[in-house]
Amino acid sequence: MTLTRILFATAILFTLQACALSPQMVELKPTADVTARNLGNNKPIIVSGTDQRDAEAFGTRGGIYGNTSLIRPANDVTQGIISATQKGLQSQGFNAYTPVEGATTIDVRLKELSYVPEKGSVVNSVEVKAIIEAAARNAAGDEYIGTYRAGNVYQQPLTPSAERNETMINEVLNRALNQMLIDPKLLNFAAAQ
Repeated sequence: MTLTRILFATAILFTLQACALSPQMVELKPTADVTARNLGNNKPIIVSGTDQRDAEAFGTRGGIYGNTSLIRPANDVTQGIISATQKGLQSQGFNAYTPVEGATTIDVRLKELSYVPEKGSVVNSVEVKAIIEAAARNAAGDEYIGTYRAGNVYQQPLTPSAERNETMINEVLNRALNQMLIDPKLLNFAAAQ
């Protein structure tokens, strides 16, 4: 085989790979990156969570078959967010693991976690966005609602792998979650007697 034919076959192979992207499953691993302190004074908090996104998939990988090259969660999205929130509150002095009846509640609502590639058959740019809402309610019926947003545009030399997509989605989700966990209004509401 001549060098020209090898180069031609390689070019066709890369073109086909760029056009047809397979679906991916990514694992959400939200983490609480907050400073440990005793703000909560062991006050019990009940943490719940809801996934209020319109679709299970975060988005599409793009390419010419964008409708089928979806990126979906490989694990329970809601449980991951609840666990990270409990850990973040616990590290700030709240009792988030053994709450009592009548404790203040915080419902963490995932409103958006989206993955949008640039248009075209070759994807070198991806925008990831997250919106989280926290609704806190105390025994007296008072309520505080906060909304937390994060996003980033990632430039890639090549179409991102499943591992890279997992990293990007988790980075943005963590930024929104950590905004919530350091919100002084939410924390003061939760700590109030």
